[in-house]
Amino acid sequence: MRHALARLGLGVVLAGMLSDCGSTRVPEPTGPAPVGTVSLNILQGMPAEVQMLDIGVAVFATEADPEDVTLPGAAIFAQIRDTETHYLPVALRHTLLASNQWGVVRVLPEADPSLDVLVSGTIVESTGADLLLQVRAVDSTGRVWLDKAYADIARTADYPDSIPSLRGGITDGADPFQDLHAAIANDLLAVRNNLSEQDLARIQDTTLLRHAADMAPDAFGPYLLTDASGLLTYERLPASDDPLLGHVRDIQARHEVFIDTLDEYYEALYQDVKPRYDIWRQYSFEQVMDQRDNAERARNGEGVLGTGSFESLSQNYNRYKWSKIFEQEFVALSSGFVSETAPAVLELSRNISGLSGPVEDLYAQWRVYLRELYEIETATTAP
Repeated sequence: MRHALARLGLGVVLAGMLSDCGSTRVPEPTGPAPVGTVSLNILQGMPAEVQMLDIGVAVFATEADPEDVTLPGAAIFAQIRDTETHYLPVALRHTLLASNQWGVVRVLPEADPSLDVLVSGTIVESTGADLLLQVRAVDSTGRVWLDKAYADIARTADYPDSIPSLRGGITDGADPFQDLHAAIANDLLAVRNNLSEQDLARIQDTTLLRHAADMAPDAFGPYLLTDASGLLTYERLPASDDPLLGHVRDIQARHEVFIDTLDEYYEALYQDVKPRYDIWRQYSFEQVMDQRDNAERARNGEGVLGTGSFESLSQNYNRYKWSKIFEQEFVALSSGFVSETAPAVLELSRNISGLSGPVEDLYAQWRVYLRELYEIETATTAP
Protein backbone atom coordinates (compact mmCIF):
# COMPACT_ATOMS: atom_id res chain seq x y z
CA MET A 1 0.00 0.00 0.00
CA ARG A 2 2.82 2.36 0.88
CA HIS A 3 4.51 1.67 -2.48
CA ALA A 4 1.24 2.27 -4.29
CA LEU A 5 0.85 5.62 -2.52
CA ALA A 6 4.44 6.50 -3.36
CA ARG A 7 3.82 5.76 -7.04
CA LEU A 8 0.64 7.79 -6.94
CA GLY A 9 2.56 10.63 -5.34
CA LEU A 10 5.15 10.51 -8.12
CA GLY A 11 2.38 10.56 -10.68
CA VAL A 12 0.82 13.61 -9.04
CA VAL A 13 4.22 15.34 -9.05
CA LEU A 14 4.70 14.61 -12.75
CA ALA A 15 1.18 15.72 -13.56
CA GLY A 16 1.68 18.80 -11.43
CA MET A 17 4.90 19.59 -13.27
CA LEU A 18 3.08 19.61 -16.58
CA SER A 19 0.15 21.45 -15.10
CA ASP A 20 2.42 24.14 -13.69
CA CYS A 21 4.16 24.51 -17.04
CA GLY A 22 0.89 24.57 -18.92
CA SER A 23 -0.74 27.08 -16.59
CA THR A 24 2.11 29.49 -17.22
CA ARG A 25 2.43 28.99 -20.94
CA VAL A 26 -1.00 28.26 -22.35
CA PRO A 27 -3.85 29.87 -20.40
CA GLU A 28 -5.97 30.22 -23.56
CA PRO A 29 -5.15 30.10 -27.27
CA THR A 30 -4.16 33.52 -28.59
CA GLY A 31 -2.85 34.99 -31.82
CA PRO A 32 -4.25 34.44 -35.32
CA ALA A 33 -7.55 32.68 -35.83
CA PRO A 34 -7.30 28.89 -36.22
CA VAL A 35 -7.29 27.62 -39.79
CA GLY A 36 -10.42 25.55 -39.14
CA THR A 37 -11.26 22.49 -41.21
CA VAL A 38 -9.09 22.44 -44.34
CA SER A 39 -9.25 19.96 -47.22
CA LEU A 40 -5.94 19.42 -48.96
CA ASN A 41 -6.04 20.30 -52.66
CA ILE A 42 -4.90 17.04 -54.26
CA LEU A 43 -4.17 16.81 -57.97
CA GLN A 44 -5.36 13.75 -59.82
CA GLY A 45 -2.71 12.94 -62.38
CA MET A 46 0.56 14.78 -62.85
CA PRO A 47 1.20 18.54 -62.89
CA ALA A 48 2.74 20.17 -65.96
CA GLU A 49 6.53 20.01 -65.96
CA VAL A 50 6.86 23.76 -65.51
CA GLN A 51 4.70 23.52 -62.39
CA MET A 52 6.82 20.82 -60.77
CA LEU A 53 8.91 23.13 -58.64
CA ASP A 54 11.25 21.46 -56.18
CA ILE A 55 10.65 22.43 -52.55
CA GLY A 56 12.99 22.41 -49.59
CA VAL A 57 11.54 22.52 -46.08
CA ALA A 58 14.24 23.73 -43.71
CA VAL A 59 14.48 22.52 -40.13
CA PHE A 60 12.33 24.91 -38.11
CA ALA A 61 13.47 27.46 -35.56
CA THR A 62 11.78 27.96 -32.22
CA GLU A 63 10.79 30.92 -30.08
CA ALA A 64 11.62 29.93 -26.52
CA ASP A 65 9.43 31.47 -23.85
CA PRO A 66 11.74 33.32 -21.39
CA GLU A 67 9.69 31.86 -18.55
CA ASP A 68 10.37 28.31 -19.71
CA VAL A 69 13.90 28.27 -18.32
CA THR A 70 12.58 28.82 -14.80
CA LEU A 71 9.89 26.15 -14.94
CA PRO A 72 10.17 22.64 -13.51
CA GLY A 73 11.43 20.21 -16.12
CA ALA A 74 12.73 23.02 -18.35
CA ALA A 75 15.50 20.83 -19.77
CA ILE A 76 12.99 18.16 -20.85
CA PHE A 77 10.77 20.71 -22.53
CA ALA A 78 13.80 22.10 -24.35
CA GLN A 79 14.52 18.59 -25.69
CA ILE A 80 10.94 18.22 -26.87
CA ARG A 81 10.93 21.60 -28.60
CA ASP A 82 14.26 20.85 -30.27
CA THR A 83 12.90 17.61 -31.67
CA GLU A 84 9.75 19.37 -32.87
CA THR A 85 11.96 21.57 -35.05
CA HIS A 86 12.89 18.37 -36.93
CA TYR A 87 9.56 16.56 -36.65
CA LEU A 88 7.15 19.24 -37.88
CA PRO A 89 8.97 19.92 -41.20
CA VAL A 90 8.62 16.22 -42.06
CA ALA A 91 4.89 16.35 -41.30
CA LEU A 92 4.59 19.32 -43.68
CA ARG A 93 6.65 17.47 -46.29
CA HIS A 94 4.24 14.52 -46.11
CA THR A 95 1.34 16.88 -46.80
CA LEU A 96 3.06 18.56 -49.75
CA LEU A 97 3.83 15.18 -51.28
CA ALA A 98 0.26 13.98 -50.70
CA SER A 99 -1.04 16.96 -52.70
CA ASN A 100 0.77 15.64 -55.82
CA GLN A 101 1.30 19.25 -56.94
CA TRP A 102 5.09 19.57 -56.82
CA GLY A 103 8.40 18.10 -57.87
CA VAL A 104 10.65 16.69 -55.17
CA VAL A 105 10.10 17.84 -51.60
CA ARG A 106 12.98 17.46 -49.17
CA VAL A 107 13.67 18.36 -45.55
CA LEU A 108 17.05 20.03 -45.15
CA PRO A 109 19.12 21.50 -42.33
CA GLU A 110 19.28 24.92 -44.02
CA ALA A 111 18.63 26.80 -47.25
CA ASP A 112 19.86 25.09 -50.40
CA PRO A 113 20.40 26.92 -53.73
CA SER A 114 19.51 23.81 -55.73
CA LEU A 115 15.80 23.99 -54.82
CA ASP A 116 13.18 26.26 -56.37
CA VAL A 117 11.25 27.16 -53.21
CA LEU A 118 12.44 27.18 -49.62
CA VAL A 119 9.92 26.92 -46.79
CA SER A 120 11.11 27.87 -43.33
CA GLY A 121 9.18 28.06 -40.10
CA THR A 122 9.36 29.12 -36.48
CA ILE A 123 7.50 27.29 -33.73
CA VAL A 124 5.83 30.04 -31.73
CA GLU A 125 3.60 27.80 -29.58
CA SER A 126 3.21 24.05 -29.50
CA THR A 127 1.21 21.94 -27.09
CA GLY A 128 -1.07 19.00 -27.62
CA ALA A 129 -3.92 21.51 -27.76
CA ASP A 130 -2.51 24.36 -29.87
CA LEU A 131 0.02 24.81 -32.64
CA LEU A 132 1.18 28.21 -33.86
CA LEU A 133 3.78 28.47 -36.62
CA GLN A 134 5.26 31.47 -38.37
CA VAL A 135 5.90 30.30 -41.93
CA ARG A 136 7.92 31.93 -44.68
CA ALA A 137 8.35 30.66 -48.23
CA VAL A 138 10.69 32.24 -50.79
CA ASP A 139 11.55 31.10 -54.31
CA SER A 140 15.00 31.17 -55.88
CA THR A 141 14.44 34.64 -57.35
CA GLY A 142 13.77 36.05 -53.89
CA ARG A 143 10.01 36.37 -54.38
CA VAL A 144 8.22 35.91 -51.06
CA TRP A 145 5.36 33.45 -51.39
CA LEU A 146 4.29 33.26 -47.78
CA ASP A 147 5.11 35.17 -44.62
CA LYS A 148 2.31 34.59 -42.15
CA ALA A 149 1.29 32.88 -38.94
CA TYR A 150 -0.75 29.67 -38.99
CA ALA A 151 -2.67 28.50 -35.94
CA ASP A 152 -4.66 25.37 -35.26
CA ILE A 153 -6.39 23.91 -32.24
CA ALA A 154 -6.89 20.24 -31.51
CA ARG A 155 -10.15 18.68 -30.33
CA THR A 156 -10.82 15.58 -28.31
CA ALA A 157 -11.88 13.80 -31.50
CA ASP A 158 -8.41 14.40 -32.96
CA TYR A 159 -6.93 11.96 -30.46
CA PRO A 160 -7.58 8.22 -30.07
CA ASP A 161 -9.79 7.01 -27.23
CA SER A 162 -7.12 4.54 -26.15
CA ILE A 163 -3.84 5.70 -24.71
CA PRO A 164 -0.99 5.43 -27.24
CA SER A 165 1.92 3.28 -26.21
CA LEU A 166 5.44 2.69 -27.41
CA ARG A 167 4.67 -1.02 -27.41
CA GLY A 168 2.04 -0.48 -30.07
CA GLY A 169 4.51 0.95 -32.57
CA ILE A 170 3.75 3.95 -34.74
CA THR A 171 0.23 5.21 -34.33
CA ASP A 172 -1.93 5.28 -37.43
CA GLY A 173 -4.20 8.20 -36.53
CA ALA A 174 -4.17 11.45 -38.47
CA ASP A 175 -2.05 14.29 -37.19
CA PRO A 176 -4.20 16.38 -34.80
CA PHE A 177 -2.92 19.49 -36.61
CA GLN A 178 -3.25 18.19 -40.16
CA ASP A 179 -5.54 21.13 -41.05
CA LEU A 180 -2.63 23.51 -40.42
CA HIS A 181 -0.30 21.58 -42.72
CA ALA A 182 -3.01 21.44 -45.39
CA ALA A 183 -3.57 25.21 -45.10
CA ILE A 184 0.13 25.88 -45.73
CA ALA A 185 0.19 23.50 -48.70
CA ASN A 186 -2.95 25.06 -50.21
CA ASP A 187 -1.56 28.59 -49.80
CA LEU A 188 1.67 27.61 -51.54
CA LEU A 189 -0.36 26.12 -54.37
CA ALA A 190 -2.44 29.28 -54.70
CA VAL A 191 0.71 31.37 -55.14
CA ARG A 192 2.12 28.99 -57.73
CA ASN A 193 -1.13 28.95 -59.68
CA ASN A 194 -1.10 32.76 -59.84
CA LEU A 195 2.29 32.77 -61.55
CA SER A 196 2.59 32.55 -65.31
CA GLU A 197 4.44 29.75 -67.05
CA GLN A 198 7.14 32.29 -67.89
CA ASP A 199 7.50 33.16 -64.19
CA LEU A 200 7.75 29.49 -63.24
CA ALA A 201 10.34 28.80 -65.95
CA ARG A 202 12.41 31.76 -64.75
CA ILE A 203 12.33 30.41 -61.22
CA GLN A 204 13.69 27.06 -62.41
CA ASP A 205 16.37 28.70 -64.57
CA THR A 206 17.38 31.00 -61.73
CA THR A 207 17.71 27.96 -59.47
CA LEU A 208 20.14 26.39 -61.92
CA LEU A 209 22.19 29.59 -62.12
CA ARG A 210 22.23 30.04 -58.35
CA HIS A 211 23.44 26.49 -57.86
CA ALA A 212 26.07 26.97 -60.56
CA ALA A 213 27.20 30.26 -59.00
CA ASP A 214 27.47 28.53 -55.64
CA MET A 215 29.92 26.08 -57.22
CA ALA A 216 31.76 28.57 -59.41
CA PRO A 217 30.97 32.21 -58.54
CA ASP A 218 33.48 33.63 -61.02
CA ALA A 219 32.08 31.67 -63.95
CA PHE A 220 28.36 31.90 -63.26
CA GLY A 221 27.88 34.75 -60.82
CA PRO A 222 27.88 37.39 -63.60
CA TYR A 223 24.82 35.76 -65.19
CA LEU A 224 22.67 36.73 -62.20
CA LEU A 225 21.28 40.24 -61.97
CA THR A 226 18.97 42.06 -59.58
CA ASP A 227 15.95 43.79 -61.10
CA ALA A 228 14.25 46.98 -59.96
CA SER A 229 12.07 45.10 -57.49
CA GLY A 230 15.04 43.41 -55.86
CA LEU A 231 14.45 39.97 -57.39
CA LEU A 232 17.16 37.86 -58.99
CA THR A 233 16.95 37.58 -62.74
CA TYR A 234 19.17 37.07 -65.76
CA GLU A 235 19.52 38.45 -69.26
CA ARG A 236 20.75 35.23 -70.80
CA LEU A 237 21.54 31.63 -69.91
CA PRO A 238 24.76 29.73 -70.58
CA ALA A 239 24.77 27.69 -73.76
CA SER A 240 23.26 24.26 -73.27
CA ASP A 241 26.58 22.69 -74.34
CA ASP A 242 28.69 24.89 -72.07
CA PRO A 243 31.29 22.46 -70.62
CA LEU A 244 31.36 24.27 -67.27
CA LEU A 245 27.59 23.99 -67.03
CA GLY A 246 27.94 20.29 -67.86
CA HIS A 247 30.22 19.89 -64.85
CA VAL A 248 27.69 21.69 -62.70
CA ARG A 249 24.93 19.36 -63.84
CA ASP A 250 27.07 16.31 -63.09
CA ILE A 251 27.87 17.60 -59.62
CA GLN A 252 24.22 18.53 -59.07
CA ALA A 253 23.26 14.89 -59.66
CA ARG A 254 25.62 13.85 -56.86
CA HIS A 255 24.30 16.65 -54.68
CA GLU A 256 20.76 15.37 -55.14
CA VAL A 257 21.85 11.95 -53.90
CA PHE A 258 23.34 13.60 -50.84
CA ILE A 259 20.29 15.71 -49.96
CA ASP A 260 18.06 12.70 -50.58
CA THR A 261 20.17 10.93 -47.93
CA LEU A 262 19.62 13.83 -45.53
CA ASP A 263 15.92 13.72 -46.25
CA GLU A 264 15.88 10.01 -45.45
CA TYR A 265 17.62 10.78 -42.16
CA TYR A 266 14.87 13.21 -41.19
CA GLU A 267 12.20 10.72 -42.25
CA ALA A 268 13.80 8.00 -40.11
CA LEU A 269 13.94 10.41 -37.19
CA TYR A 270 10.26 11.21 -37.69
CA GLN A 271 9.24 7.56 -37.74
CA ASP A 272 11.30 6.73 -34.67
CA VAL A 273 10.11 9.70 -32.61
CA LYS A 274 6.43 9.57 -33.62
CA PRO A 275 5.22 7.00 -31.04
CA ARG A 276 6.84 8.96 -28.21
CA TYR A 277 5.69 12.29 -29.58
CA ASP A 278 2.10 11.04 -29.90
CA ILE A 279 2.16 10.11 -26.21
CA TRP A 280 3.53 13.50 -25.30
CA ARG A 281 0.98 15.44 -27.32
CA GLN A 282 -2.00 13.50 -26.03
CA TYR A 283 -0.80 13.84 -22.45
CA SER A 284 -0.22 17.56 -22.97
CA PHE A 285 -3.67 17.91 -24.54
CA GLU A 286 -5.33 16.33 -21.49
CA GLN A 287 -3.43 18.62 -19.13
CA VAL A 288 -4.18 21.81 -21.07
CA MET A 289 -7.87 20.97 -21.45
CA ASP A 290 -8.19 20.17 -17.75
CA GLN A 291 -6.50 23.43 -16.88
CA ARG A 292 -8.80 25.45 -19.15
CA ASP A 293 -11.85 23.69 -17.79
CA ASN A 294 -10.88 24.65 -14.25
CA ALA A 295 -10.20 28.23 -15.34
CA GLU A 296 -13.63 28.41 -16.99
CA ARG A 297 -15.29 27.14 -13.82
CA ALA A 298 -13.44 29.74 -11.80
CA ARG A 299 -14.58 32.52 -14.15
CA ASN A 300 -18.16 31.31 -13.82
CA GLY A 301 -17.89 31.32 -10.05
CA GLU A 302 -18.33 27.55 -9.83
CA GLY A 303 -15.06 26.93 -8.01
CA VAL A 304 -13.15 23.67 -8.24
CA LEU A 305 -14.95 20.39 -8.55
CA GLY A 306 -16.20 18.88 -5.34
CA THR A 307 -13.66 16.36 -4.15
CA GLY A 308 -16.32 13.70 -3.64
CA SER A 309 -18.17 14.15 -6.93
CA PHE A 310 -18.09 11.48 -9.60
CA GLU A 311 -16.71 14.01 -12.10
CA SER A 312 -13.93 14.94 -9.69
CA LEU A 313 -13.06 11.30 -9.10
CA SER A 314 -13.07 10.66 -12.85
CA GLN A 315 -10.77 13.59 -13.53
CA ASN A 316 -8.45 12.59 -10.71
CA TYR A 317 -8.26 9.07 -12.11
CA ASN A 318 -7.61 10.46 -15.58
CA ARG A 319 -4.74 12.57 -14.22
CA TYR A 320 -3.33 9.52 -12.46
CA LYS A 321 -3.71 7.37 -15.58
CA TRP A 322 -1.83 9.87 -17.70
CA SER A 323 0.77 10.47 -15.00
CA LYS A 324 1.55 6.74 -15.04
CA ILE A 325 1.90 6.79 -18.80
CA PHE A 326 4.06 9.86 -18.46
CA GLU A 327 6.15 8.21 -15.76
CA GLN A 328 6.70 5.01 -17.73
CA GLU A 329 7.03 6.34 -21.25
CA PHE A 330 8.48 9.80 -20.83
CA VAL A 331 11.87 8.52 -19.75
CA ALA A 332 12.06 6.76 -23.09
CA LEU A 333 10.61 9.85 -24.74
CA SER A 334 13.26 12.22 -23.46
CA SER A 335 16.17 9.79 -23.86
CA GLY A 336 14.97 8.96 -27.37
CA PHE A 337 14.87 12.63 -28.26
CA VAL A 338 18.41 13.11 -27.02
CA SER A 339 19.82 10.11 -28.86
CA GLU A 340 17.99 10.83 -32.12
CA THR A 341 19.11 14.44 -32.28
CA ALA A 342 22.68 13.55 -31.30
CA PRO A 343 25.39 13.83 -33.96
CA ALA A 344 24.77 11.34 -36.75
CA VAL A 345 27.39 9.85 -39.03
CA LEU A 346 26.01 9.21 -42.51
CA GLU A 347 27.53 6.67 -44.90
CA LEU A 348 27.13 8.77 -48.02
CA SER A 349 29.25 7.01 -50.59
CA ARG A 350 32.27 4.77 -50.89
CA ASN A 351 33.98 7.66 -52.62
CA ILE A 352 33.27 10.13 -49.82
CA SER A 353 34.87 9.77 -46.45
CA GLY A 354 35.54 11.96 -43.44
CA LEU A 355 32.08 13.52 -43.22
CA SER A 356 30.83 13.17 -39.68
CA GLY A 357 29.14 15.11 -36.93
CA PRO A 358 25.72 16.73 -36.64
CA VAL A 359 23.63 16.83 -39.80
CA GLU A 360 24.05 20.60 -40.06
CA ASP A 361 27.85 20.19 -40.04
CA LEU A 362 27.66 17.39 -42.60
CA TYR A 363 25.78 19.70 -44.94
CA ALA A 364 28.41 22.46 -44.59
CA GLN A 365 31.22 19.95 -45.16
CA TRP A 366 29.44 18.63 -48.24
CA ARG A 367 29.08 22.11 -49.77
CA VAL A 368 32.82 22.67 -49.38
CA TYR A 369 33.49 19.24 -50.90
CA LEU A 370 31.35 20.04 -53.96
CA ARG A 371 33.20 23.30 -54.63
CA GLU A 372 36.54 21.50 -54.38
CA LEU A 373 35.28 18.73 -56.65
CA TYR A 374 34.16 21.27 -59.24
CA GLU A 375 37.58 22.95 -59.20
CA ILE A 376 39.37 19.62 -59.58
CA GLU A 377 37.18 18.40 -62.43
CA THR A 378 37.29 21.64 -64.36
CA ALA A 379 41.06 21.87 -63.91
CA THR A 380 41.63 18.36 -65.23
CA THR A 381 39.42 18.91 -68.29
CA ALA A 382 40.66 22.40 -69.17
CA PRO A 383 42.30 22.64 -72.60
